Amino acid sequence: MLVRDLKHKNSAISKQLEKFAARLRIRHPALSRANRLLFLCGANRSPGVPSPRRQAIKRFVENISSDYRVIYAEGVFNELAKVGHGSNALDLEHEISEIADRILIVLESPSAFCELGAFAHKTLREKLIIVNDSQFRGNGSFIDTGPLAAVRECKSPILWYPMGADGLAKTDGIGAIFSDLKAAVDGRPISVGKPTSADIGDLSASKLSLYFIHDLVLFVGPVTHAELIDVLITAFGKKSFDMAKSLLGILREARLIVSNQVGTDWAFRATTTTPFLQYAADTNALMATFRRYHLQTNPKRFADEHRGTYVERAVGPAIAA
Repeated sequence: MLVRDLKHKNSAISKQLEKFAARLRIRHPALSRANRLLFLCGANRSPGVPSPRRQAIKRFVENISSDYRVIYAEGVFNELAKVGHGSNALDLEHEISEIADRILIVLESPSAFCELGAFAHKTLREKLIIVNDSQFRGNGSFIDTGPLAAVRECKSPILWYPMGADGLAKTDGIGAIFSDLKAAVDGRPISVGKPTSADIGDLSASKLSLYFIHDLVLFVGPVTHAELIDVLITAFGKKSFDMAKSLLGILREARLIVSNQVGTDWAFRATTTTPFLQYAADTNALMATFRRYHLQTNPKRFADEHRGTYVERAVGPAIAA
């Protein structure tokens, strides 16, 4: 139904969306606020359950500030399964790493060492924070003289502590690194207020696209993935918006949006009422028009709106092991 009404140039939602898109073509939006996103890699205790070390790090970092969000790739992968995402785990992790402010790798499993090798590339190593077992410090291994040496060259932090032998089953002394970890994630302030130079309609693995998709969900939601694509096509013309799936998954795992099943569809809505970007357009009118439309045509999408915005859950299929 939304597709049909968007095609009618005289419909209220079509008129408001065209006004919004026209202003975007004249003036690019500027970043007004930002979350700090940390991509946390390591082992799983069991399928879908991150290791106690990863869980402890997530709790600690997110308690530093309400603006800090820790992302598990497994959670994103699980969310994308709802909308038929066909990308493999390797490509998905690359997309997350491009968007994240920091990539934290706990070297606690063979897969984590593989991730270290992949993310130690020149384009990403400055984002890295590495946690390793102090018994291997300076041992002259390939890991020490290869990826870790590359990380040291760009002054990315490597945090050492004596890992417990049973650290995949229960929490060990991971708290020993928390002071240094806080200093590492608090660095590199994010600049806001400067207008973007990129075409906002060309989605990519970037914070700009991530926040734009968040704002669209806020303005036109609750909205399904298919409807969001129709909104993008109406606003920017026919082009590839495949990246929207990954961006929705990352936003969901970061708890910036939530998804609720309504019939056979999953509808997404934002967890806050504040956009991340500043727009030279009347976004309140856009949001009010789409909200009125959904209340008339899709009232069931608002049934859970005032319940808890996020429920902690198992993160789905295991990627790291």
